[in-house]
Amino acid sequence: MKRCTRREFARSLGIGVAALAAPGLIGCAAPGVSDGRKSDDSADDSAQPVKNRRRPNIVFILADDMGWMDSTVYGSRYYETPNLERLAARGMTFTDAYAANPLCSPTRASILAGQYPARLRITTPSGHLPPLENDPLMPESARPWEKMICPRSRHYLPFEERTIAEALRDAGYRTAFVGKWHLGQEPYWPERQGFEVNIGGGHYPSPPSYHSPYKIKTLPDGPDGEYITDRLTGEALNYIERNKDAPFFLCLWHYAVHGPWGHKEEITKTFEGRSDPRGKQGNPIMASMLKSLDESVGRVLDKLDALGLSDDTILIFFSDNGGNVHERIGPDLLPPTDNFPLRGGKAMIYEGGTREPLIVCWPGAVAPGSRCSEVVSSVDFYPTILEAAGGAAAPGQVLDGVSITPLLRQTGKLSREAIFCHFPHEIGTLIVPCTYVRKGDWKLIRFHMTNDDFPNRFELYNLREDISETVNLAERMPDKVAELDALIGRFLLDTGALVPVPNPDYDPKTAPVDRWFPSRDCRISRAGGALVIESAGPDPFIQTGDVPKESGEMLIAFRMRSSSAGGGQFFWATGASPQFGPKLRLDFQPVHDGVWHEYEVRFTASHRLQSVRIDPSTAPGRIELDRICLLRADGRELKTWDFGGAAGGE
Repeated sequence: MKRCTRREFARSLGIGVAALAAPGLIGCAAPGVSDGRKSDDSADDSAQPVKNRRRPNIVFILADDMGWMDSTVYGSRYYETPNLERLAARGMTFTDAYAANPLCSPTRASILAGQYPARLRITTPSGHLPPLENDPLMPESARPWEKMICPRSRHYLPFEERTIAEALRDAGYRTAFVGKWHLGQEPYWPERQGFEVNIGGGHYPSPPSYHSPYKIKTLPDGPDGEYITDRLTGEALNYIERNKDAPFFLCLWHYAVHGPWGHKEEITKTFEGRSDPRGKQGNPIMASMLKSLDESVGRVLDKLDALGLSDDTILIFFSDNGGNVHERIGPDLLPPTDNFPLRGGKAMIYEGGTREPLIVCWPGAVAPGSRCSEVVSSVDFYPTILEAAGGAAAPGQVLDGVSITPLLRQTGKLSREAIFCHFPHEIGTLIVPCTYVRKGDWKLIRFHMTNDDFPNRFELYNLREDISETVNLAERMPDKVAELDALIGRFLLDTGALVPVPNPDYDPKTAPVDRWFPSRDCRISRAGGALVIESAGPDPFIQTGDVPKESGEMLIAFRMRSSSAGGGQFFWATGASPQFGPKLRLDFQPVHDGVWHEYEVRFTASHRLQSVRIDPSTAPGRIELDRICLLRADGRELKTWDFGGAAGGE
């Protein structure tokens, strides 16, 4: 097979080679040097300094779950994002910008505090959960089927951290937060973290509804059916209008394009039936949500232009993690998006999980239509904004990021050696505890545990040659692995990162079967074409988190035979109620006669499903299940666990 060159590969995607550039290839360049992108007619042709300018306003627009390839700026040929094109024509587009974590709360914390999530110990999207009052972040034990004892994540951004909003407020800026916060329950909300105004911010991981009534404490309902992306944008525009005469810092952090994927039907219909020339993206619901998000960017640009504030405003557009490729949405149960050529997506350590779209517009400093392929991270926003505003860090304040103003002004490169991402948790097939370092073209992933899905201790990629992370070079290049792993070791030590440790109570006999885990009162195995539960106590059950993140009316159906005794129960947990409990439980009556029987339990998940649990009996005995099916209420299959067919079919 002929090897495709980097330029040919880029051309096949319909995007300029600059969009895939890595450090050392082109760096940061004006349009004529990179891909020849035309500038906005209203923009200056060069980045000439403007004299006697007041301190710049700063508008930070953050998307939620928007992937690197989810705009025409980065090469999508299915989505429509003309206003992001407008923004790119006015500013600098970064091709190698990273979130500090593949999930939302940690990245948001890294932006606000300028520190890696590892140092903050906010490493999962747990900002909607109650604080861990007495539980240590590093548990002393784990369940017997878990190979490692993994740390817990802090559920809030501590008040001790001096946020960028507090720094700017102290420097004389007006500060406002509009949109998704997800960094703690009350009192850890924006108004206690340096923001004078909070509209829509709270513990919510997603909006209870994309259409009014919103059921968000800090966002009064609008007219019935009002769309939250439009509403938040309107609130931001009103704030800009009210504060046009003073420097302001405005965070417009959208709930879009996160689930539950509320969208405008009239826009969605315009994408139905369209096809992607690349053959990758094609979900009209996601296209609709992205178009509404893009319209928000356009409305902000229009307002700044109308008020004569564009030349005095830095506008940053970024996303908190990669595009969601794992769930299935819409009538055709399509994945929300596709991040190709990047590997993986949201919640994964690969490029699709952490490489993000980043556009920075800064008139007088940034050349319109410029592009930059230097590596930057979400921890860099804090020192960059602070420098642009003329502020300073507090004495003794730790900032893990560096100011990227030399890149924006094209006056030099960054002195930093590398960036990092630390994720010390396990999420099914998506990710196991790991840490990566990106240094120049090279990326090394150190896995703190291995399993069938992640069998390698190290994975090494040259991202300039292999942006899709298809060829693991670790075994071929042990010296490079050792060099980069030493950087990871220093990073973990410097940040005080919590890392998993081996579980001394691990018992391989309690290992899961097809990601179903047993309770302490039973052991499970696969035998005779069935999942076998051998109960030794009064509380045998199996549970799994490997479920579609769906909501609404569903049913669980399974075929089972049992020689145990007692009643049966089915539990489910959701994003809003992540622990199994009596409120999300239904009873069923199993027959314990050693013969196969069919069972069906109908239930309603008011929020997105997180996990399910089947309690087949309340006594010792042997139970077998040959299949379990999760379906929508109309019978459409969501997921099936087939353990090999009927064991004899008696």
